[in-house]
Amino acid sequence: MGLQGLLDELQSLLRARHIAAGITLLDARRQEIEGVRPGLPEAGRAFRCLAEWVDVGYEDKGLLLELLQAFPKSERQRLPLSDYVYFRLAEAVLAMRREELTAALGHLEIVLALEPELAGSEVAVMASLWKARCLRKAGEYDQALEVTRRGIRLALEAGLHYMAAVMRTLESWILFQNGEPKEAVKILQEAETVLRDTDDFITLGNIQSAYGRIALREGRYDHAMQYFDASIEYFRKRPALQGYLARSLTNIAQAKRFLSMQLRRSIDAQRERQRNGQKLNGDLNSSDKVGRLERMHELLRSARADLAQANALYTRVGNHHGAGNVDVNLAQIYLDLGELDKADESASEAYELAATKADHLLMCRARIVQAMVANARFEEQIGEGYDPSRFAQLAHDCAKQAIDLGERTESRRLLAQAHLCLGMTLVNGFFADTEAARACCDQAETYLGNDRHDALWQEVEILRARILHAGIEDPNVRAWSQGAVGDKSLQQVVGDFEELLIRKVWEREGRKVSRVAHRLAVSPKKVRRVLRHLGLLVEPN
Repeated sequence: MGLQGLLDELQSLLRARHIAAGITLLDARRQEIEGVRPGLPEAGRAFRCLAEWVDVGYEDKGLLLELLQAFPKSERQRLPLSDYVYFRLAEAVLAMRREELTAALGHLEIVLALEPELAGSEVAVMASLWKARCLRKAGEYDQALEVTRRGIRLALEAGLHYMAAVMRTLESWILFQNGEPKEAVKILQEAETVLRDTDDFITLGNIQSAYGRIALREGRYDHAMQYFDASIEYFRKRPALQGYLARSLTNIAQAKRFLSMQLRRSIDAQRERQRNGQKLNGDLNSSDKVGRLERMHELLRSARADLAQANALYTRVGNHHGAGNVDVNLAQIYLDLGELDKADESASEAYELAATKADHLLMCRARIVQAMVANARFEEQIGEGYDPSRFAQLAHDCAKQAIDLGERTESRRLLAQAHLCLGMTLVNGFFADTEAARACCDQAETYLGNDRHDALWQEVEILRARILHAGIEDPNVRAWSQGAVGDKSLQQVVGDFEELLIRKVWEREGRKVSRVAHRLAVSPKKVRRVLRHLGLLVEPN
């Protein structure tokens, strides 16, 4: 079997998704691929074949780049059209590995523009898949979905059912990002059924990872961790899948952090009830509280270990986006623990990594965390030469930049998070702009739609509560809004509130008793009685 036979066999194995067999064959016949040079009839096919196998997990150790470098520009110009297209496909794969999405898209656009000249070719299917991936990574979800569905249609028309299933997992992910989790799960299950008997560990692991992200979004953190564990098992089956493994480790760390936050909220809620003198069934005793605190810290320690492992893997493969995501997640954990210097350092590193690739999604996430750190410094008055206006303004600037960056993507959740961050900043003690904060909260709710189950929706509720609390000047009303009434009965609380309300309306209505009586639909006599009791109305003898 010569080079042509080898390429035919590799293409057949790829169509059947027999990945291990293809990798074994490539390793055994690597020298034949290494010998590809200009003028060889099968050179173009060899480029395409190697590029496609690198995409599914073949560890080429720089072979694809070496082959491309062996073809100078003068040789490329003399290539047949089909070989030129294959050359561009290989260039696209290398650009994607370098996280150069714009360059990769440029190569793929040329391939797809030449599609009419390649009628019935599988090349258009592969180019559509890779283009959709690039668009998805850039946060351009609508266009990515359009390209994905076109690729699925082409794959089915060509009888490439396994490739269609692979593309359907991408379709599912985009639908999930667009707020359609039920349809996303349905598509994932169908794709998993098609691919279950293959050894395409990348796609099978991605399916489990997608299940985990959906569970995470729905607040089912224990289930999410189980799915991420399943994806990790797949990715550990092949050494070349370190980048995918690192991503799942980052995801499971996030699930552990969310679960720890859930435990913290339950402990804080119990403490608040006890402070208000309430005792409800299900409250934790002292030993239970200690157990939950220990579990919370155990989860955070485990999450940090997962992130350390993910960072080592991302560094090894040179993945800036992945390493930046690790930094963002680590910064959030440090923020939860009150280690603000470390949180700021990690978020800054994430932003710098993202900026090198113009990664607007990651840049936005990093700015959000930086704003949260600055807010924490303002609220806790932490920092050498403390200047409250400095940290408040820094938080405001970072949050505004996060919104600007988020608007360059189509991630509605990221925009919701950025608006919530700005709202938290506006409601702090420096700006105290509750109306602007409320507008931010309303905008975040609009972006989230019916997506109201996970930690992000809880941030909406927290901001709503802070806006309400900040808008109440009277200490009694603040206490009542938290359910704290002391030793007073309901009748006494109602009486106190009645006096407060009449006084406030009287001041707003120009201190006119008749206007207050009309506004509140009560008798002028009652208004005068309350105002006299408060010492605000002294009538002549």
